Amino acid sequence: MAKKQKKPEPRRPPTKRQLSKLQRQQRIQRITMTVGGLFFAFIVGYIGYGYYNDQVKPLHQPVVKVNDTVFNMDYYVKVLDLYSQGQEAPAVSAMADMAIEAIEDTELIRQGATDLGIGVSTAEIDSRLEALNLPDDKANRDMIAAALLADKLLGDYFDPKVPRACEQAQIQAMFLESEEVANEVIDRLGGSDNFTSLAKEFSVEALTKQIGGDLGWLPKDFWDVLLGDLGDSLLRDIAFNLAPGMPSEPTYDGSVTKEIGYWLIEVIESDENKGSHARGILLGSRQEAEEVKAKLEAGGDFAALVQEYSLHSGSKELEGDLGWLQKGAGNEVIIKVAFELEPGVLSEPVPDESIQTQGGYWVVKVLDKDANRQLDDEIREMLKAKAFEGWLTEQREKSSIESHLDEEQKAWAVDRILRDREQ
Repeated sequence: MAKKQKKPEPRRPPTKRQLSKLQRQQRIQRITMTVGGLFFAFIVGYIGYGYYNDQVKPLHQPVVKVNDTVFNMDYYVKVLDLYSQGQEAPAVSAMADMAIEAIEDTELIRQGATDLGIGVSTAEIDSRLEALNLPDDKANRDMIAAALLADKLLGDYFDPKVPRACEQAQIQAMFLESEEVANEVIDRLGGSDNFTSLAKEFSVEALTKQIGGDLGWLPKDFWDVLLGDLGDSLLRDIAFNLAPGMPSEPTYDGSVTKEIGYWLIEVIESDENKGSHARGILLGSRQEAEEVKAKLEAGGDFAALVQEYSLHSGSKELEGDLGWLQKGAGNEVIIKVAFELEPGVLSEPVPDESIQTQGGYWVVKVLDKDANRQLDDEIREMLKAKAFEGWLTEQREKSSIESHLDEEQKAWAVDRILRDREQ
């Protein structure tokens, strides 16, 4: 017969003391879990905030405003990345300003073209993006649109403004340091010497020396566009008032910069430790230097002649004083002469091709003239490009442009681009 099992004794309800202890433990556990959760949330939030503050927030900061259009850092980073593709860190940094100017120019082109009723279609932009294999984002679309608009402006707006024919002259020219040299060259032109070889030998202006004086056919009305710095010289007036065939008389032009000067050096005192204490006068030609040297040797006052003739602004205020010169430091031409001279002895005129001086004499020859000659296609393209540049400058001048980009932000943008490229 099986034994009868005992019934389990009923559980006693917890006493008030036990219940109070249990409730305290549960409360402590809840507090611990809550505090731990809050701490974890704080850490995650802090890290997230740090990332947002360092990496996300800067992208939304405005960097430039063109009239009413604002561009933020994210846009700037994309443009800088586009312009600096394939470049190392130094080059990317060097392009930081170029990128902001590109943003400004892009928006100025868009706004200016809109005012002229010129636009581009979405399909045109899509086609160019696909051809260039660029990401389809706003920055790239804007850059593509600006390039397309520039093409249309050149073709539809500026092309009709550039004539296809105008008065032109076929010109040879050289710029010579003195009237004496100019007269010698003219005499040699009357003999067997040709203009090109003489220009390469004697011209002291960079362009005419390099190309042997052959400036080709030049349009009278667009002289400055094609010749740059020489556009402000007397050269055009000489050429278009000269009959074809014979060279011009030497004509002085004080506006042109030449690649030579002549020094007259005098050593005041010498010292084994200090070097040579010298003074000097810088002249624009050997002829002028010889004339000033003759005046000095005739008893002329050095300081007074410096004030009247010297082209060296640094020493002119010091009555020609060049200070104490040391070998291996400073202008090599001056130092070489100064250490060869005895104190009180005036040097011969010393040529110095490391400096620039202004003033000299034109000798010009017109080979042919045509009152209505067709402009070369290459010249027309240059004239249209110049007109476009002038138009864009006008857009900039009449617009409101606010730049908020500082050096720290540029460095941040460069760093972000380089880090993204490493990933």
